[in-house]
Amino acid sequence: MKDKYIPADMLEWSAAVLPHLISWESAGVMLIALVVGGIFRLLAEWQRRLTLVALVERAPGGTVVVQERGLGGPAMWVQVGHGPRAISPPQLPPGR
Repeated sequence: MKDKYIPADMLEWSAAVLPHLISWESAGVMLIALVVGGIFRLLAEWQRRLTLVALVERAPGGTVVVQERGLGGPAMWVQVGHGPRAISPPQLPPGR
């Protein structure tokens, strides 16, 4: 198998042409947009997981918690505990 390398004339061409194809401002705007989009996706997934954990911690046994697909990730189905869903009366704060 031959060694793969970039010919010298290709390097000279790319060094001479690439800076003229896009301005630094345009490249900066595109890079900022990519970074902001990535941060948004990470925050969206973090919030989805916090919501899922909060639901699962407070759900009675036998409950199926479903989260649809979102910006941060795929759909999730989680069954809490075993057996039929426990029915409990709503809890009111003391004094009411």
